[in-house]
Amino acid sequence: MICLNWNVEWAVGDSPEGEIIRSIVNRVNPDVMCLTETTLGMVPASGHFIASDPEYGYPNNGTRRKVVLWSREPWSEIDTVGAPSMPSGRFVSGITQGIRFAGVCIPWKDAHVRSGRRDRALWEDHLAYLSGFASVLATYRNSMPLCVLGDYNQYIPRKYQPSHVAQALSEAFGDDLLIATTGKLDNKGERLVDHYAHTNHLTVEVLEIIPKRTEDETKLSDHVGVVASISFSG
Repeated sequence: MICLNWNVEWAVGDSPEGEIIRSIVNRVNPDVMCLTETTLGMVPASGHFIASDPEYGYPNNGTRRKVVLWSREPWSEIDTVGAPSMPSGRFVSGITQGIRFAGVCIPWKDAHVRSGRRDRALWEDHLAYLSGFASVLATYRNSMPLCVLGDYNQYIPRKYQPSHVAQALSEAFGDDLLIATTGKLDNKGERLVDHYAHTNHLTVEVLEIIPKRTEDETKLSDHVGVVASISFSG
């Protein structure tokens, strides 16, 4: 199957960048898609979608979602909480086409530090999310094929983030989850923060990196899109 993973920086469907993003989605023609920092107007009208809780601690006009998972086929066993200790509104999971997908938008280092509630230290929410998510992964990883995709807000391998933050991500995901986007670069030579991790039930191959800007320098997002093929191993 073809999968698209993209943080679209709150694009709305009738904006110039939203229309271009939707045209790219149509070209990629994914079977499964993870949109992070999106609005509901960016979700294709056909198919089936599940979304994270709308409450993520910042103002929301009702249409914003930190994570949306979309599939051509229906979803089952849907979870929008993960672990109660995880910062809310940044997780959604379900099963489609024989695979458990977990969509994540791990808080960036400044979440609720200088904006929002302003009651956090640098990386505090990020680390709290990873701590809770580790327990979620423990229940998922041995049951069926699993793919964790979305905005990790970390370069892999580590670049700028503190070593203890990179270590927390590594420990949460464990050695048995393979991160297919490790070391991948965008068209500017920068490492990615939007990733795919998977169990050995699956093979994930990155097919295309969609740039942040078009050839005429129209900005689409502050993140690149990552297209991958996902197949069952063996």
